[in-house]
Amino acid sequence: MINNWEKRWHPLLQEWVIIAATTSDRPWSGDTILSQENKAPEHDPSCYLCPRVKRASGLINPDYKGVFPFSNDFASFSMDAPDVHRNEKFEISEPVHGTCRVICFSPKHNLTMAELSKAEILDIIQLWQNEYTTLGSHPKINNVLIFENKGKVIGVSNPHPHGQIYATNYIPRMGQKQLSSFVEYKKKYNSDLLADIVKEELKYKLRIICENEYFVAFIPFFARFVYETYIVPKRQVARISDLTEVETKSLSLIYKDIIVKFDNLYHISFPNITMLQNAPTDGNPDSEHFHFHIEFYPPLRSPDKLKYLAGFESGGGNIINPVLPEEAAKRMREASEQHYKIK
Repeated sequence: MINNWEKRWHPLLQEWVIIAATTSDRPWSGDTILSQENKAPEHDPSCYLCPRVKRASGLINPDYKGVFPFSNDFASFSMDAPDVHRNEKFEISEPVHGTCRVICFSPKHNLTMAELSKAEILDIIQLWQNEYTTLGSHPKINNVLIFENKGKVIGVSNPHPHGQIYATNYIPRMGQKQLSSFVEYKKKYNSDLLADIVKEELKYKLRIICENEYFVAFIPFFARFVYETYIVPKRQVARISDLTEVETKSLSLIYKDIIVKFDNLYHISFPNITMLQNAPTDGNPDSEHFHFHIEFYPPLRSPDKLKYLAGFESGGGNIINPVLPEEAAKRMREASEQHYKIK
């Protein structure tokens, strides 16, 4: 098989990814995933994300009609974290300050983002822009990470359509690694790393899924997960808030196309982890070399099987992709952009 049993260099994370397409044909007697379509009501009075419902904190959600943001009642970070420092031989610690935001995409409990209109997705993206700018302007905040966890198999406890934002006083490891890659590439080639990757993808078109005037969506040569997909602006911008009005609308259109294609691959509500990779907000001029983009990490390797990171990958550190990125991109191109109807 062409390009099987090879390792591919991931230039953003500076690590190897193993391509071993034959592993997708292994006999399987492990756990399988049963497709369960969303039969939930439009409004669930027991759901703490629905309009008019009292949350565990005692606060009552407003009767919101569109996208609705609020601060997480059980946040992983706090601006009031104790200012404790330890610098011993094997015990080094520093305070971590930050805040966590919840973004309800819709008041309707029984929808997913893929089922929203393009106008509703545009509203969500514009809110992401505002949240990034507002949170990033706080003197304690050095990074704003916007993401969505979708699906029970990801570990999501509430099916209401929502995403999250973690704003922290430090830059997470993956973001820092990507920033370093952008900076090093700029110094070496006086060019933008991701813009050059996009040019190569557009040249060969093997892994392109779709594009419009301002954005391109593709499965990268170095994909770690079967349907790992990037949405990248053709123009280098460091952050989502740098997009023009027309670029923002263009992003909403291609975003909608991609998440609908995910659902149409297997005619299920496709589980996913979606990461919006933005420049840090720490004021470092190197951050201007960052190239904003969106990364999707779908966990499915087939309609009923999850991709697990087991012994070699968890302990060894190199992820094995069981499907050629070129083949996965072909499947995505062939998936319809008209959302399937639940029978």
